[in-house]
Amino acid sequence: QVISERLKRYDTNWEDTFFITLARNFGFGLNGDAFESWANLLSFRSIDKHRDSLKQVEAIFFGQAGLLDEELPDEYYQHLQKEYHYLQHKFELRQADVSLWRFSRLRPNNFPHIRIAQLALLYHQKRALFSRIMEAETAKDAKAVLSIGTSEYWKGHYIFNKTSPSRTKSLGDATLDLILINTVIPFLYAYGLHKVDERLCERASVFLETLKAENNHIIRLWTGAGLPVYTAADSQALLQLQKEYCDKKKCLFCRFGFEFMRKP
Repeated sequence: QVISERLKRYDTNWEDTFFITLARNFGFGLNGDAFESWANLLSFRSIDKHRDSLKQVEAIFFGQAGLLDEELPDEYYQHLQKEYHYLQHKFELRQADVSLWRFSRLRPNNFPHIRIAQLALLYHQKRALFSRIMEAETAKDAKAVLSIGTSEYWKGHYIFNKTSPSRTKSLGDATLDLILINTVIPFLYAYGLHKVDERLCERASVFLETLKAENNHIIRLWTGAGLPVYTAADSQALLQLQKEYCDKKKCLFCRFGFEFMRKP
């Protein structure tokens, strides 16, 4: 349903809708709304004209995030700022409010700067991203498409104008699992329904069954109650159960709840 609503908003453009949903899930909860608001302000057709230049893609991505408004003594930052001012005027871009972004309780690898840098490199390197994902035969293939790092500058920074020990900042396997669960698999299924292609719907199910179960407080409650959870298919089923029955206090309509309440 969420995908359908987004598709209507973007004139049934699957590529744009996929990237916006992907961006939201790069926020991993805390910054999810901020990333979606930011992605909604990206003018993809305008960016596509400069897609071959990673620095220009970064300039638009960081500028639209409101992260290029300060005056900093950082050469790379100043270059992006100059590029963005030119492109902002050229395409009449309206940027997000920098106050959207949250940093508290975040590990540095999850800072908005790093996630935006990863999305910029992904957008620069992987044209027709949605089509590539739909062609991925296995979860491993889909992960290979989405495996990405950052430009050289971000190997030595977590934010602008503050150096850190140099290290590659790529998406980890657990992070890629979450992206597949929350973005790739729902789109595989939705596109399969749209195209009346049972193979895509079946592939979505297979992906869920091959990925590890999520590890969050809701799933830990279920495992603590003695229910085995092995795959993402198991954890997704329990999250849906929690949303539709537990949270709505429909215990009598739930097989688990009914059996529990029957106990003396």
